[in-house]
Amino acid sequence: MIFEQPSALKRRISEVINREASSKLTIFEDTSEFMSIDAGDILRLSGNDYLVMGHAREGRFGIDEQIKFWVKTSIDLTTGAKKIIKMVFRETFNSRIGETAFRCLRSPEKEAAILREMHGHPNFMHGQSVRDAAGNIVRIIDFISGPSLYDYLREQKMFHEDYYRQELSKVMQLFMKCIEAIAYLHKQGLHHGDIRADHIIIKNKTDTYIWIDFDYEVEYVNYDLFCLGNVLQQVVGKGRHSLDDIRLRPSNYPYFNNTLVPSDMSLMFRHRVANVRKLYPYISEALNEILMRFSVGATDSYENVDSLLDDLRFLFPS
Repeated sequence: MIFEQPSALKRRISEVINREASSKLTIFEDTSEFMSIDAGDILRLSGNDYLVMGHAREGRFGIDEQIKFWVKTSIDLTTGAKKIIKMVFRETFNSRIGETAFRCLRSPEKEAAILREMHGHPNFMHGQSVRDAAGNIVRIIDFISGPSLYDYLREQKMFHEDYYRQELSKVMQLFMKCIEAIAYLHKQGLHHGDIRADHIIIKNKTDTYIWIDFDYEVEYVNYDLFCLGNVLQQVVGKGRHSLDDIRLRPSNYPYFNNTLVPSDMSLMFRHRVANVRKLYPYISEALNEILMRFSVGATDSYENVDSLLDDLRFLFPS
């Protein structure tokens, strides 16, 4: 609902934040200038008021806590529920996998389409897309409480061998549900476009793995598939393993015997190890063969997500 009277708006803000509201409130119905929207401001969208609490942050490519000014953490003043509000930010860049170059575009229209198509799917974030007063597509996303898969793997304190023997099967079963969700998405003629371990949230108290952030539109049909291979290497390896990791923390790799060659590295990230069995030789050869199909030395790539799933289901039957 919209709180038309300033006194009613301030009273409701005080109720949801348990302190006095600011004496001056700025209401935005047009989100075009998202850099001007800050904590304490009000977003008035599609007949509802949202209190902006701050800007979303993201760590990527070694940059911790990178601020995403076009994404606001917010509170729905009608329900008191936490929301993530994503505004229009057009971003284009070129990337490559091996010798294949392709173009990526940040597309609110594409993310809005997935929100509609995957509404109610347990492995995709939920929300709605609305138009602001200027016609911009704004996505209002339900907040998901829980760690990312990236953080979960990184924060496991057990030795890798203990993880492999005690936890991997459970993690793999849950991750395979996410892969199945991507396969279903592809059958709808859509793609995720930004598959990463930190774009899977493990929902607290349910252990459900949920995909978030799918606004990248990518011109390469198998991009999702190769990104899934990258996440799979992290699931099996209990995180990423780069050449620097091996050099700087040799005690983490007691079985490693300095036998890595260029063909052992990830096709997506040439400094990361795809041949994880050379670091941890107790990993099954069959599982490692799957990882190696996403390596520089791969000679037989997967045709689609379903073919990857078939091999994983054989090794990890439900």
